[in-house]
Amino acid sequence: MILYNITFNIEPEIQNDWLAWIKNEYFPFALDTGLFLDVKMYRLLNETENQGLTYSVQFFSDSLEKVNTYLENYAPEIVERHNEAFKYKHVSFMTILESID
Repeated sequence: MILYNITFNIEPEIQNDWLAWIKNEYFPFALDTGLFLDVKMYRLLNETENQGLTYSVQFFSDSLEKVNTYLENYAPEIVERHNEAFKYKHVSFMTILESID
């Protein structure tokens, strides 16, 4: 299993709008590509240095090739839409992990 993880740190005042956008725009967009099996989101509870709120959005796929297809063909569009909606109110980074059985 391959995990495509995006960690977002957002400003507290956009939390409600951001959560709604992620759930109603980002999740359907990514899942509708057919490249992911599931998505989950978690909120970091032990903030220590950041002043914002941190969330981990996790997309699960059965192959690295599918994740790479998403990153090459689909991600630029949704990233641009996200940046337009929440300009200067967030930072993010992504990681790709492989499950070890």
